[in-house]
Amino acid sequence: MKRYALSIIFFLLTTSAAFAQTKTPVEGVWKIAERIVPGTHPLAKGVTITNTNPPSLIIFTRGHYSQVYLGSAESRTAVARAKDPQNLTDAEKIARFEQWRPLFANAGTYEIRGSTLSINPIVAKNANQMNGSHAVEFKLEGPNTLWLIPTADESTTEPRIKLTRVE
Repeated sequence: MKRYALSIIFFLLTTSAAFAQTKTPVEGVWKIAERIVPGTHPLAKGVTITNTNPPSLIIFTRGHYSQVYLGSAESRTAVARAKDPQNLTDAEKIARFEQWRPLFANAGTYEIRGSTLSINPIVAKNANQMNGSHAVEFKLEGPNTLWLIPTADESTTEPRIKLTRVE
């Protein structure tokens, strides 16, 4: 009986170790350390923009991700309370739009094939982001630095993003 119990314990320990090894290299909690927007990006107006350490949080778990970050280095100011929240004035609508404009938020599933990371947003602040998957090349620099690099056909319009591990 003891031999049987020991073999079950050995089986459970070895299978749990095997499952632990299936963790992808991107799993964890990250923040954006640097965001490099090329000068040919529509919003860059001809100048390469490097945004260092913008507020951000990106989480990769087994097959799912969530990301929230500010895409602009502009400071954000609080918006005054609406006089009538059910009937906003044009000025109140514009103020709220401007406050939320730099925020990017989406979550969904991801898949890794070789050095390609494909994300498939399920929910996003911007509905256009939910129109299919988006692929980037990823490159690890040690265990705590991850680069997300646009594919060759998007390299002139999409930013290169350097992430550092939070957890």
